[in-house]
Formats: sequence, structure tokens, C-alpha cells
Amino acid sequence: MSTAVRQIAALTAVSLLGMRQRLGSILAVIIGMTGVVAVLISVLALSAGFTRTVAGTVRDDRLVVLSSGSDSQASSNLSREAVNTIFDSPGIRRDSSGHPIASAEKVLTAVVASRSDGKDAYIAVRGVGPRSSALRPEIKLVAGRWFRPAVHEVAVGLTAQKRFAGLAIGNRIVLRDGEWTVVGTFESEGSSDESGLLADAETLIAAYQSNGFSTVVAQLKSPDEFRHFKDALTSNPMLEVDVLREADYVAVTSRSMHRLLNLIAYFIGTIMAIGALVGALNTMYSAVIDRSTEIATLRALGFLPGAVATAVVLEALLLALLGAGAGVMLAYSLFDGSSVNTISSAMGGSQVVYQLAITGDLVAISVVVASVVGLAGGLLPAVRAARMPIVSALRAD
Repeated sequence: MSTAVRQIAALTAVSLLGMRQRLGSILAVIIGMTGVVAVLISVLALSAGFTRTVAGTVRDDRLVVLSSGSDSQASSNLSREAVNTIFDSPGIRRDSSGHPIASAEKVLTAVVASRSDGKDAYIAVRGVGPRSSALRPEIKLVAGRWFRPAVHEVAVGLTAQKRFAGLAIGNRIVLRDGEWTVVGTFESEGSSDESGLLADAETLIAAYQSNGFSTVVAQLKSPDEFRHFKDALTSNPMLEVDVLREADYVAVTSRSMHRLLNLIAYFIGTIMAIGALVGALNTMYSAVIDRSTEIATLRALGFLPGAVATAVVLEALLLALLGAGAGVMLAYSLFDGSSVNTISSAMGGSQVVYQLAITGDLVAISVVVASVVGLAGGLLPAVRAARMPIVSALRAD
């Protein structure tokens, strides 16, 4: 072990043993870093939870067909003739009876009341076709029964049922053309589908006196069939459609929300990080001044200036990381798994309920932020410690 390394280890040990005498300033650094990390990753957890929800059940062999130029399923419109052509296109998987595993769907919104404050909220109502269960095997009935065709009945997502009032089995909700009865509850592995209602597409179209479907969702024989399927549709002069893999559709429609949430998180986090950096600088400068005699004595005993500077930086880094750890634990205990809801453009401006998620990636971000603040906060005080004149520091005492 080199002399410099031995000196750094010895100085770091001395610094740690003397922390009790500097408890106030040390707690100031740790608490400041705790606040930075807790706020930063709590807001980033909004984005992480939203991503997990909207992309939770995405499959690489499933695709979405929209009318050309539509920015979401809710704003798309496909005629029955277009739907029949899409169903007959090559590449779609078929069941044992030869029917395409595809669903022509109608996406609308309904007004319900929030449980928390009673205010109106818009949730998605998705009308699905008879092969929907084969198309989306992740959607499973957990209570009651499924809706029947030609009857005003809906099934409600488990998340929506918990978040919004009036959606218990047996309740009636007002949609177009009268009241609709809630007959069942379903779950979908926590995906955004759980934030809305399911009904029979044909019944929904008739009730709303619509002239077509919103979208076609289909399963391919294999993911490799996507290009073949897309070319067959987009080269057909009778069709004006956009074809997207399910993952691409989710990415496009959720991009603006991700950007907004990340902008808020990093803006707030940056402001707080600057505050923590200033606090760390002041604290470390004060620590160096208070320990000027100690540092000068160590220098007089032969400790290298570089070793002294490194020990100061390591102390600042350690304090920042301790604050980051406390911030992660605070955010996790308060926010992980908490339910929130936001508006989703993918569902025509309806509410999507999702849970905040403190992920490993967010913990890694907190470590990086703490390391940057700690190193930056300790660097200038470290330079001061290394350059401190020995004689003047000893006389000052």
C-alpha cells in the first residue's frame, strides 16, 4: 500500500471519529441531501409508474390500426368495410374456427365521480369484439360476470372500481341511450385497461349512433409478420390507415406525459440540488476552518496535501450518500405504491389510474446526483485544506 493511500485512510478515519463534535453541520448536509433525493425520485416515480401501467401488458405480436392521421384510438374512425378488409389481411393469427384473433373496437369516455372529492372524472369505455378474450388473455374476470351483447351492460376495471364511486357490481351508470349496469369486475395485471370500462362494441356503437369503429387491435402469427401485414394495408388504395406495433403506439401516445413529468422532476430537483450544493460548500468550508489547527498539525507531521484534500472530499461524498440513502427510504415509505390518476391522450382525455414506483433506476439516479453534489461540495474546501499554510494555521490557534 502506497504512502498516499495509507495517509488517506488514516485521515478519513480521524475525520469519521471526529464527526460527533461536528454533528450539527453534518446533519445539515445529510438533511439537505435527503430532501433533494426524496423530492427528485418521488416525482420521477410518477413517470416510472405511468410507464409501468401503460406499457405493462404490451406484446410484440399485437398491433393497433388507426385511421390515417389519428393521434389516438379515441380520435380514430374506421368504417365497417375497412374493418372487414383489415380482418382479411395476411399475417393475422386465427383461432381453431378460422376466425381472426382481432377486435374492432369503439373507444369513448364516461363521466363518473371521484371517491376522494366527489368531482367529475372521465374514464374510458372500450367496446370490444367477440374475440377480445383471446386477443387479451391478460384481462381476467375477478367478480360477477361478463357483459352480454345487445344489452346495456359493462364490466369495470378493478383499479377504476377502487378509485371512482358508483362502479360496484349492480350499480347503474349513465351513458348514451340510458343507464348501463355494472355486471362484472376485471383485472389486467395493473395495466391502463383497469382504469376503465369494457362493453360490447356493437351495442356501444348502436347506443351512441356512431357510424364506425375507433380502431382494430389484432394479434399476428408472429412479430415478424408485422411488415407483411402493414404493407398489405398501407398499399391498399381503398384504405387510409396507420399501422403501429402496440409498443410503438403506447410510446407515441404517452410521450408528452413522460416529458412533462420528467421536466417537472428535473426542474425541481435541479433547484434543490443547487441549494444542497451551496449548503454542502458552506458546511465543508466551516469544517475546514474549525479544523484548521488539526489539519495544520497533520501537515506538520508529514501528511501530504493531496491526502488531506482527498480526505475532505471523501467526507463530503460520504455525507451526501448517507443523505441519498435516507431520501430513498423516505420516498419509498411515503410514496411507493401510492395511487394517482392523470389524463391520458391515448384514451381520449380520460383518466388513467396508476401507482408510483420507486425503481432500481431511480435509486441509481439518486446515487449519481448525491455523488455529484458531494464531490462538488467537497472540492473547493478540499483545495483550501491542502493549501492551508501550516505556520499561520498553528499561530491562529
